[in-house]
Amino acid sequence: MSVALAAIAWNWFSLDVVLAWLASVNLVTFLTFGYDKAIAGSGRIRVPERVLLALTFVGGTAGALIAMPLFRHKTVKRSFRYKFWGVVALQVLLATAYFLWYA
Repeated sequence: MSVALAAIAWNWFSLDVVLAWLASVNLVTFLTFGYDKAIAGSGRIRVPERVLLALTFVGGTAGALIAMPLFRHKTVKRSFRYKFWGVVALQVLLATAYFLWYA
């Protein structure tokens, strides 16, 4: 879904491909966190934490950071928070390394 949204944003709105990707993956991440919170406790199949973390890792950090406190989702579960902040730290390290060596 993120790829389709990115392609639409890139083609229709003439956004840079990276900006189009980040916009779409953050929207999908935000909506996925909201959906998972909405079905919590309903007995329906939940979104696995690894999916939420993967969406965060591939660029959805801003969407996750907005969704977590807004929906009050995954803010109490300590194991998820540790993994989440580990993903964010890894992103910062990778971005820093990229800019130090290639930019």
